[in-house]
Order: sequence, then structure tokens, then C-alpha cells
Amino acid sequence: MYFMEDMDLGGVDVVDALRVYVDPTVVLVSTRIDDAVIETLESLAEDRFSLPFLLEVRPPGEFSYDAAKGKLASLHFEDNDVPQVKFVVPGDLNLLGEESLENASGQQGRLLRLAGLIDLDSRLTVGCAGALLSYLQRRRAAAYLPGDHAAHEMFRTSSLIMFSLHDTMFINHDTLRSLQIMEYESHPNTHNQGPTKSSSGSKEGLSVFGLFHHLARTPQGKHLLRQCFLRPSMNLDLIHERLDTINTFLRPENSAPFEAIISSLKCSGNMRTTLINMRKGTIAGAAKNGKSTSSTLWMSIRRFAFHALKIKEMFHEVIGGEHLAIRAKVFEIFEGYHLAQVGRKISDTVDFDKSAEECRTVILEGVDEELDNMKQTFTGLDDLLGTVARSVSQNISATYQGSLNVLYFPQIGFLITVPLDPTTGEAVYEGSFDNPWERMFSTEDQVYFKNSQMREMDGHFGDLYGIISDREIEISHELAQYVLEYEELLTTASDVCGELDSILALAQGARLYNLCRPKVSNDNIIRVKGGRHILQELSVASFVPNDTMLVGGSGMDQETETNIPNSSPGRHAYAHKTGPSTLILTGPNYSGKSVYLKQAALIVYMAHIGSYVPAESAKIGLTDKILSRVTTRETASRIQSAFMIDLQQISQALSLATPRSLLIIDEFGKGTDSSDGAGLACAVFTYLLSLGRSSPKVIGATHFHEIFENGLLKASPALALGHMEVKIDEQASELYDQITYLYNFREGRSNSSFGTCCAAMNGVPKETIQRADDLITMVIKGKDLIAACSVMPQSEALELAEAEQIARDFLEADVFEDPKGVLSDILTVSATTESRS
Repeated sequence: MYFMEDMDLGGVDVVDALRVYVDPTVVLVSTRIDDAVIETLESLAEDRFSLPFLLEVRPPGEFSYDAAKGKLASLHFEDNDVPQVKFVVPGDLNLLGEESLENASGQQGRLLRLAGLIDLDSRLTVGCAGALLSYLQRRRAAAYLPGDHAAHEMFRTSSLIMFSLHDTMFINHDTLRSLQIMEYESHPNTHNQGPTKSSSGSKEGLSVFGLFHHLARTPQGKHLLRQCFLRPSMNLDLIHERLDTINTFLRPENSAPFEAIISSLKCSGNMRTTLINMRKGTIAGAAKNGKSTSSTLWMSIRRFAFHALKIKEMFHEVIGGEHLAIRAKVFEIFEGYHLAQVGRKISDTVDFDKSAEECRTVILEGVDEELDNMKQTFTGLDDLLGTVARSVSQNISATYQGSLNVLYFPQIGFLITVPLDPTTGEAVYEGSFDNPWERMFSTEDQVYFKNSQMREMDGHFGDLYGIISDREIEISHELAQYVLEYEELLTTASDVCGELDSILALAQGARLYNLCRPKVSNDNIIRVKGGRHILQELSVASFVPNDTMLVGGSGMDQETETNIPNSSPGRHAYAHKTGPSTLILTGPNYSGKSVYLKQAALIVYMAHIGSYVPAESAKIGLTDKILSRVTTRETASRIQSAFMIDLQQISQALSLATPRSLLIIDEFGKGTDSSDGAGLACAVFTYLLSLGRSSPKVIGATHFHEIFENGLLKASPALALGHMEVKIDEQASELYDQITYLYNFREGRSNSSFGTCCAAMNGVPKETIQRADDLITMVIKGKDLIAACSVMPQSEALELAEAEQIARDFLEADVFEDPKGVLSDILTVSATTESRS
């Protein structure tokens, strides 16, 4: 059974790529899956030009993560190479019982074993595995009768294996966090921290992706850039295509079109989202900010058409870009005539100034003759209402003639308004006996009426404003239908803008952070000159660059690796020249070992997303996986201890590693007893070196100097030792002044970790540091620490002797005659004994 990591930002394209890669006979999906995926799979299942497969839609309960985890843990594998150690916790005792405890492993023990094989944090993947096991169980039950032992051999799961899609680098969530490629930063206000990721108010923190994220100008560009970071590519053509595009735009002579294209992208929206809203009918109404939704929508489409044409025009000025793939896409998809037609049609139809004022779509004059006549009539209503008001006022008292008015209200029609009589509280005039007025409503000082003349005007003019609005909505829908005829053009052009935006974001980052173009090839090698850590160098005043050289596999026959003395600084001066596959760093704490191995992994990673890298020069061979044992993510919700989490990370790394993989191992074994930790660390490095030509590229850091001092790790042309340079001044009066960190990588091994110097720099008391130095000196001299620590100090020996003498004097004294005097004499201590009373 093969497992993938949960793939963020996945969609129909990922499902289709997985189908092509796997070539399935059965596809299981949940009823909660997107309709687009179902439609795609159904169309493919009926395609007579491809191999058929059975599509089953299952209830979501079969994809439950917790149930799937239990099913996977209950699987039994016959693996003779792995010691079967029982691990039982108190919760398992209740389930198993004391009698079955000897013959069964606990549930938690099986889960721990499972976590070393697959990534249990990939909840969607694990849930899908549970649905697959349920399907196999149904097939088995249908094919065999109950009690048939042959059923256990049918559809049996013999092993669990992690894999990634073709042409995609495998990099799990632990590595993404360890290398700070993705880093969420919670909102500082707890009220804005929602329970889900969409409502959490989080943003990208200090991370590699965060350095480039803000450089993308469009929503689709930010989305594609994130997708590039989550899916590093192993497709050389795609990587070189991105690198060529970045290289072309970074040429000094292309700075003007570079900036012009970025400015145009900033003004381009995501047409895919815009046209989806248009299809939903959201081309009328007011947005939350008070602006018209419709006017914003039309304006965004017109603006996109204009800037798309401008981007195409700017590409004519890009020198050396004739062979760029993105340029070919722009010239092929950005059809000038049709984009201009869409923009011109919107400009000739929509009055954007009045639309913004009235918060709706207002149609320009000259588009529809009937609409123009209605608007002209509506505009002349003021004069008509004044004439009607003067005619009606002739029938009432001259006192109130000036206060009578005729008004028009949309959806209500024409009304006569007269003031209230302050003495009676009634209207000053309500019509005559022959022509009574109908009271409609009143306010504090006015009463509104309808009479026969008002109803006649209602019948003649109708709800003029409503009719105008309805007609403008009809024209807007006609315009929407016209624009939707070019939906494929607009969405495809928008996607190309997103792709261009993501690449230009990498180009801006290369210029901003002083990055260089890597040479990515099929050679299984990592050769970096002057490499830097892109995040660390932004956090310190100065950064010291270092070189890295690794070759996948030893590149030598096994026979040439025999009869070589134990590891020593002198024996490894040749290591980089012969191409080591494993580099082990030793040296002081705080000297930069972790930064060194992380920067090497980041350079490889950035090269595979098609980005420039932080180095003077770099040659990077295609790397299928980056596996790490760097950061331990502890949480109370997990049963595993910190060291067991480290072991699971190492277990996954060893089982997944191939000759093209890169492993970074930082101080593995530090979470347990020093002897056990040193043994495990040495065994891991020995195993990786024993793979010979199949050895992956490995960079490790350790403080277990005994594995070299005792000759436990044999020297090999595939093994290189290095350390981070420090300057020692033994004459310095203060301990923390005795060591100066230079952060330069040097070949050979360091013999000390200078832990006490680090403790002194961090304010640990001098007495503690002095005691630590004494113990370290004893260890170096080979003394028995237990015997040395059991020796009583001189001051404690004198105090004990004094207490013994007081006790003897008290037992010999006669305390019945003068108890106080005798006790005072006993407790009186002579000054010559240097003791206290």
C-alpha cells in the first residue's frame, strides 16, 4: 500500500496526474468530494481511448481518520529485519487482559511502529487508506466463506510505502517546518484567532516563502507561487524554463519592461473568480464598502483587458526573451482583437462615474433609445411635478398653497404632500367632496395623499425609476452574456498572468536578496560555493558564507574502501576531492553547524522550485527527496516522547532514502542516554555509508566525539568530516573570552564542544562552570567519575568529625548536676579547630 503526503492546494489537476501515474482499476471517492472531480473521473471512466476503471462513491464515514488509523495499526507485517518489541501502556491492559498480554502488542505500540513507516499527520491520506482497507475487506468477504483461512492471503497488505508523484520532489511537513519554508504566524489579537485556518487570522511569518509571497501582485500569482513552494519539481525542462525567464528579466536592459509588467500585473485581478461571480448573477447590488458590486466587476474586467494588452506590448521590448515559454504563451493566448473588443464593449456600455454614485450599474446614453427616452422623461419630472403642484394648489387656501407639493417615489408613484394643521393635528386640506384624496401615510409635519390625478400620472408614467433600473439590468445581463462568450479567453489569460506573476516574484526575490542562478542537472551532486542561509543572513549583522560538496553514492568500488585507518582530521583532507556522500560536522555549540546543514538543504530546495539560490555559484543535481531529523515537534496530544519522535523521523528517512535523496541529521541521539545515543547515531551513519553506490547524500552534525575517538565509525572515501572554525585564547582571564566563533567551515574534526564556554556566555554561575570543568578534566584523564564524586570534601570531613566529637562528649558527661553548664562546655568549640559552634 502506497501513501502520499497530504497535498495542499490540490485540485482536479492533481487527481488527474495521480490517475495517470497510478493507472488504477478501481477509484474510491467520498460523497463529499467536489463535483468537478466526480465529473472528471466519470468522463475518464467512459473514455474509450484510455484504460477503464471502476468508480465507487462511498459514504464519508469510511474515510474517517481515527477509524483508519486503528485499521492500519491492526495490520500485521512479516518483517524479520525489524525487532518486534512489545510496547504496552496502561490503557492497553484493559483491552488485552493479562493472559493475552504475552501474545499481543498494545495498540499504542502498533501506532508507534506505524508512525515510523508513514506520516500519520497526513490525515486525508490516512483516511483514504482506511476506505481502501474497507473495500478490500468487502471484496474478501464476497469471495470467501466465513472461516476460510485462504481469505487471509487474498488482498493482503504486506507493506506500507511512502511515495510522491512523478516529477515532484518528496518533502514532508516536518522538513517544511524544520527548514522554515512555510511558517504561520498567529494574529496578535486573540479575538481574531479563529478555530479554523480560514478564520485564524494568521499570516506568513519569517519563512522562505514569506520572503517571496509579498512580491506576487495578483491573487492567482500568490496561489501559484505557494503551489510552487509546496511542490518542488524534478522536471528539468520546467526548472530551466523558470530559470531562463528569471535570467532574462534580471538583465539590466530589461529593467524598464520588467517594472512595467509588474505594474500591469498589480492592476490585474483574478478573472476566474470574477467570471464565476458573474455566472452566479452578482452583477447588481452594493458591496460592503458601499461601492457597487457591478461597477467594480465591470471595471475589473475592463482593467484586466487593458493591462493584458499592455503586458503583451511590453514583451516586445524584452531583449533576449524570444525563446521564453511564458512569452510564447502570452502571444498565443492574449488575443489582442478579442480583448480589445471586450474592453471596448464595456467602456461603451457602462457609465462608471454614475455607477459609483448610485451604487448600481448605470448604462451610458446612446446604448438603448428606449432607455434614453425614459431617462429624459425622468429627468424632466421636476418641471412636470412643479406644474402639477401649482394646478392642485389653486383649490386650497392661499395660506397653504406655498407648502403643497407633488413628489415622486420609486415603487410608490406620485403623491401630494400637504402640511399638518398644528391646532387640529389633521391635514390642512384633504380634497373636495367631488374629488376626495386618499391618505397614504404621514410624518411628523406632512401628510401624503393620492388623488385621481396622481393615479392618472401613475398609469401614464408607471414606476419610471423601476422601469429604468429593470431595463439597465437587462442590458447588463446582455453585456454579461457577451463577456461570457470570451470566458475561456479571459480565464486562460488570467492563469497565464498568474504564472508570469509567480515567476516574476522569484525574479524580484533574486534581485532583492542577491541570489545567483544554479546549474541544475541530472548529475547526482551538490557543489555550492559561498552558500548562505537566506533567512539567517537577514537576521544578523554579517553572515559568513561556506562551501558544500556532496556526491550521491561513494562513486567507488567497495574493495577500494578497505584497509583505511580510523577517522582522523588528517585522513579526511582528501574527502571533498573524491566526492563524499556523507559529511559529518563536529565542533562547539553555537558555532553554526545547524545553520550550515539547513542552508545546504534550502539551496537544493530553492533550485528545485526554479528559483535562484543564495550562493556565489551552485551546481545541483536532481534530488528526489529532502528528509530531515532536525526539529522535534513535541505536544501533549501525542503519546510519543521527544526521543521517540526523533526515532520516527530517522526511521522514515532511512526507509525512504534513495541515492538521489538528501538527508540532514542534526544531533540525533541527544534525547537519551549518552551511550545509547552515540551507538544509535554511529549505527545510522554506518548504515548509510554501507550502502556504497546506493548511498544518499547526507549532512549530519553530532557531539558524540567518542564514535571517532574509539574508532567506531570507520574512515571511508565516502565520508568527510568537517567542523566550524573557532579561535581559542587560553590566556583570556574570563572563560567566555577564551573562544571566538568564526563560523567558517573547515575540513577535519573538532575535539571539543566548548559547552562550558557557551554556559558562561549565557550567565550560568561560575561555581557550576568550574565544577563542570573539573568533571570534564576527570573524564579526559580517564578517572572514575563515580569514585571521584564519592570523595568527601575537606570541609565536610571536618564538620563530620566535629559532630562526632560533640556526640562522644555528650555521652561521657554527667548531665545531672549542672545540665546547662555541661551542655555549654560541650558546645564550646576551640578557635584552633576552625569550626563553628
